[in-house]
Amino acid sequence: MKKRLLVTIMVLGIALLSLIPVQAQDTTATSSVQIFYVACADAGVINVSGTMLAGWDVYYQLFDGPNGTGNALSTLRQLSVSGSYAVSERLPYANGTILAAGATGSARVLIARETDSSNIDFQTTVNDNQDGCSTPQNTSVTSADSGTGATSSSTTQAVRVLAPGSGYVNPNLEPEGDVYVGARPSLTFRSQTPGLIFAECDGYELTNPGIVYDNDNIVIFWSWFTRTSAQMDQHLVTVQYSVKLNGAPLTNVARSEPGRRGGANTWVFFSGQVGFLRPGHYEVEYKVTWTEPHFDGYDNYGPGTDNPQITSHCNFDIVPNPDNLSVAYSGQYFPTQYPVHDLLPGQ
Repeated sequence: MKKRLLVTIMVLGIALLSLIPVQAQDTTATSSVQIFYVACADAGVINVSGTMLAGWDVYYQLFDGPNGTGNALSTLRQLSVSGSYAVSERLPYANGTILAAGATGSARVLIARETDSSNIDFQTTVNDNQDGCSTPQNTSVTSADSGTGATSSSTTQAVRVLAPGSGYVNPNLEPEGDVYVGARPSLTFRSQTPGLIFAECDGYELTNPGIVYDNDNIVIFWSWFTRTSAQMDQHLVTVQYSVKLNGAPLTNVARSEPGRRGGANTWVFFSGQVGFLRPGHYEVEYKVTWTEPHFDGYDNYGPGTDNPQITSHCNFDIVPNPDNLSVAYSGQYFPTQYPVHDLLPGQ
């Protein structure tokens, strides 16, 4: 899909540890962050460590719902770190709020400019069920108040995404918004297009893969559109896609013939046949570059433009099928416990 996106990687699990390597915007060096979050009854304990480039800091905000949803339990907080760091903070919830036992809280964590929290390089959310508390793991510090912040869902787009062939991916999924009364349907959502995975699903709310079984035939797809067929021809000549699943390149990819879809635009679809996957966590890493500048009728992409490349991701989990059917799994891709992407081009 088009334009640069701030992508939220959903890291699911109870107090799950996630290692997230990121690329700063103005250098070939990298920053990294390891996150361990514990949702207590009256406070959140955030533990972060890694390496931070000069001019960047770690920020976080706490919520009383999963994946940065529900009510904010804190303002956006800034942790001043540099070089190799390992710091923790126990932050009481705002207004004396109590998180009920068994409820899911979350922390939205981002790396942004130390002088401008809106200049975000990368971000993620980490969930934890409130089943007790723990002491900080690292040196305790006090964060600075950086303002009200925003829920992570503001970084995703609630738009329908065309599927290969016809129709849309997840035609039965509806937008939920930042605050939802009652249990969120997306937490138990089962798609009407099961196993059809949009490579950039972390940035598009309505492409959430939902519950995916190990006997769902997995197909990973992505697409591009241009205003004219000539612009599509130029795109196909110059584009370079790199799409991986848990670090392994997709090898069985088919491309549709360009055609009119969704109005007056010319579309092309790429579909990677994956097959059946073992239960566990999976992440699609999506990168697109061009050998020459490309104008799609709406914006410029490629070398020397404001959009030299596009990177995005899709995180999803495979669970055992409810009928306990025997499945012959693909031998190319194996599950992990957390996202495995690498944003550095060529590495």
